[in-house]
Amino acid sequence: MAMYNTELQKQVKQMFRDLQARADEVITSSSTYRTASERMMNIVSSKISAETEGYIIDLYDSFTERIKKEDFFQDPEHLKAFYRLNLREELNSKYHFEIDSLDAYKKGIDYEEINRLYASLSVMAGTLAVGGILKFAISSAVNIPFAVIIAGAVAAACAAYLKIVPEKNKKEFRRAVNKFLNDLENDILNWFVDVEIFFESQVRTLYKRID
Repeated sequence: MAMYNTELQKQVKQMFRDLQARADEVITSSSTYRTASERMMNIVSSKISAETEGYIIDLYDSFTERIKKEDFFQDPEHLKAFYRLNLREELNSKYHFEIDSLDAYKKGIDYEEINRLYASLSVMAGTLAVGGILKFAISSAVNIPFAVIIAGAVAAACAAYLKIVPEKNKKEFRRAVNKFLNDLENDILNWFVDVEIFFESQVRTLYKRID
């Protein structure tokens, strides 16, 4: 299923092009793979979290404009019922998009612990994919900031590469990071589709409740 908001897709793709350029700079300038991994964890999680909070607002606004055109919501009382759902606020409460949530959460938690936290989330969600974990969080009480989930994904990907590859070099590390970012881009885009489906499912409850 494709996203309704095609302009948002373009913005996400550009964000990941920018992140790939930043990652390349980090790998080039870092003296160790561990340092590069930690720097990328902070850069990627902070950037995606900051942008995603705005993307969710755009998704919600686009969705709202679309449903306002439906016959059902020409009735002012029906439209008021939709706004009372507070869908945007509900998503914010599930994912805690605020950037400062990452710093606050990381006090007393190190790189390995974030990696282990992500592994635990993966078990709960039944998948290692970021998109699957984010989808799981829509319907479950995860209560872990969005930025920490992304940070965990970066930490897990880097740790897996450093553990599996016996002869490391920056060229191969860069290739592995680019593949990870490409996969993460697809996961984020697929999760946005899940968010749109979530919005629609909540609106369907209004149809049943009011009719």
